[in-house]
Amino acid sequence: MTLMKEKTVDVRPSLLSAETTIKTQIVVLDQLRDLIPPLTDDEFGQLEQNILKHGVKDPLTVWETTELIVGIGVSETPAYVLIDGHNRYRLCLQYKLDYRINIVHFESLIEAKDYMIDYQLGRRNLTTEQASYLRGMRYLQQKSARGSNLRAGGVQINVAEALASEYGVSSRTIKRDGDFASGLEKLDPELKRKVLTGKQKLTRSAVHSSVNEDEPFNEAANSLKNTHSKQILLLENRIKKLANSSLTQKNCTELIHKANNLMALLSSK
Repeated sequence: MTLMKEKTVDVRPSLLSAETTIKTQIVVLDQLRDLIPPLTDDEFGQLEQNILKHGVKDPLTVWETTELIVGIGVSETPAYVLIDGHNRYRLCLQYKLDYRINIVHFESLIEAKDYMIDYQLGRRNLTTEQASYLRGMRYLQQKSARGSNLRAGGVQINVAEALASEYGVSSRTIKRDGDFASGLEKLDPELKRKVLTGKQKLTRSAVHSSVNEDEPFNEAANSLKNTHSKQILLLENRIKKLANSSLTQKNCTELIHKANNLMALLSSK
């Protein structure tokens, strides 16, 4: 929260013209939006009622950066990326409501993600699964960006141990969080959303099994009670594997067949 106060700059009334321009250029990045644990239907409905009755009280947080830094272009053209307030923004667009914005600045996409994760962990009453997912995503992205060790003052620090100390858990927990987050990222987005909102129960071992790309989500599928959902999950995974394999005549034929089956299942939902 302190970090947010340090980085946040209120848009003053004298800058209303600039604020209006920024609002027309706000970009929503899926990879950032998906870092935020989704609201349940009841939570979203309550938020909708509050906004329609009282308006948008809290400002939306927008990252002022460039298209090059954020990866949506190759130029230094300014880009305004939504960092916090995705649900409020969606409702504002739907009902054509006004809102305020705060501008924040980060050096990189990784720094923006770290900020979002920490802000979410300190802000909401998260479920165990949601907190695990957020810690795991931070562990994965820091490992990806810096390897297994951080360097601070010339001393190498293990990423898992550093995050464990920060969040008050064990390094083994952080590594398990990483497996959990990695598994969720490989699931169908709708299934991932259901797991994080508690609508769909998957065992951690089922989610972990999806980390290994050689396993066709059998354990995850078997933990689903709905046969229809099992079939969709298995078909989606097989289609992804076929699309990433050598497109031989045999594979192409199977890909078309599986895709047709999936379309039939989805249309019958």
